[in-house]
Amino acid sequence: MAIKMKVGVFSPNDPRPWVRADNLDLMLQHEASLIKALRAQGIEVIRGGDGFPREDQIAWNTALVRKHIKNIADARPEVLIINQGSWTFPYDSVDAATAFQRYSGDIARVVMFSYKDTQVPGLVAGMAAGGGLKRIGIPFSSCYGIIDQDPKTVEWLMSILKFYKARADAAAKVKEAISRLGEQKFLSLGGMSLKMPTTTADVDQWQKLYGISYETLDQSEMKVRALQMVDWEGVPGESDYTIKDTRLKDAVDFLWGKKHGKFDFSRPKFKNINKLVYQLSFYYATLDLCQEYSSTFCGIKCQDEISARDCTACMVTAYLNNDVGPDGKKKPIIPVACENDMDSALTQLWLHLLSGKPAGFGDFRDVEDGMLAIVNCGQHPPYFFGRPDEDPIKKLDCVEYLGQEIFYAAGGSAVRGRTPGGETMTVARLGRENLRYTIVATVIKTVEVDPKEHERYNPSWPIIKGKIPIPDQLLIDIWPCNHLGFAYGDYTPHLAEMAQRLDIGFRIFDERGREYYKAS
Repeated sequence: MAIKMKVGVFSPNDPRPWVRADNLDLMLQHEASLIKALRAQGIEVIRGGDGFPREDQIAWNTALVRKHIKNIADARPEVLIINQGSWTFPYDSVDAATAFQRYSGDIARVVMFSYKDTQVPGLVAGMAAGGGLKRIGIPFSSCYGIIDQDPKTVEWLMSILKFYKARADAAAKVKEAISRLGEQKFLSLGGMSLKMPTTTADVDQWQKLYGISYETLDQSEMKVRALQMVDWEGVPGESDYTIKDTRLKDAVDFLWGKKHGKFDFSRPKFKNINKLVYQLSFYYATLDLCQEYSSTFCGIKCQDEISARDCTACMVTAYLNNDVGPDGKKKPIIPVACENDMDSALTQLWLHLLSGKPAGFGDFRDVEDGMLAIVNCGQHPPYFFGRPDEDPIKKLDCVEYLGQEIFYAAGGSAVRGRTPGGETMTVARLGRENLRYTIVATVIKTVEVDPKEHERYNPSWPIIKGKIPIPDQLLIDIWPCNHLGFAYGDYTPHLAEMAQRLDIGFRIFDERGREYYKAS
């Protein structure tokens, strides 16, 4: 598993002279074993103690800690490995991490490596120093083993370094995304949906942490705009109509007239095309509101007022999130979450800024035998009904429009489809623990979904199914709520990098199920 990267190795020691007189050979030997193993994997190693007298090659006082770290930081490695060959004084390791950040002017991606020798307390030192880093919010990954004798220890360390290398490679994109957060504005259409506390956020906290602006409107504003686009002879969505808005006319002609999509009027909540016309007018109304208020992402309450009296907002959320509109033309992607879930919308925004592609909103519906099912109220972006590089019009052709479920008295069409198998996807959710932000994320490997599986859940709702790298119950326990954001590709390194740079917590699991953690 050769990785082309540069790492710094910093090795501290016990400052007591009688201890150093006894352990120096051992400490140098353990450090050499680590460096040899790294170089055997093609990794460039910057050794903090190079060029110092033999005793000072293992840093045993504060002055040496700073000099060693300066040597490392000047070389700009992607990772700092703090090497615990035996017992060391933990504050020296803490000083090393903070000094690295100070000298490099950047974050520290830290590995705490402890050599396994039960005759000496290397693991004790690593855990003590790690505890010091946790107290001040510097995340790190631990690795413990006999690196010169145990191939599994090398594999363990290399898997960590692979993830850290991916983080380092993503740093430029992450910095760009962070710089763009201050340009974002959230439009809240409605208030809390279905009494779900996890859908609300503190807008002052958003402004302080991310620089994000905010505006709120009643959901009725969508309806006011929508009704201006169509002359209805009777009840909107249930009577004959004349379309006045040319965009809406083009969309109805594209989807219905030119048969881009499959239409099923057999269910009571969607009896004819009239309701779809009404739903699409809500889409264009919301698009206009986002443009008028300079909003770059939004949330729509939907339940209950609109979904009970007019129609569901499935077309709005599916197509705002999508890369092409219902008229088949390319459009700006506007991340939007159902049920006005602000932190899900923010998660989707992160994924969109990092990928430049659509990011969807879903429900954590079921997990069983290592398989996650993402199934929710009928609004996955059509982008996910095909592969990432597939023709977007072909994906629109895959959309199944059929009547909604019992929860929505006014009815309307869902946007149903199935995400193909064999794709890597990131699933993530920003949330708060004791009002402090954290992000939880992992990757899934999608599997093919048989159309018959719709009957296992809710017949009109879209489905994504994927294999997860961690135990079912652990995924349930760590997830912040019932909602998640998803995107094609593995963006777990990006999310860890972004969270650390924003100084918020994370629990992120890579493709092998290895956890990367930062306290919230």
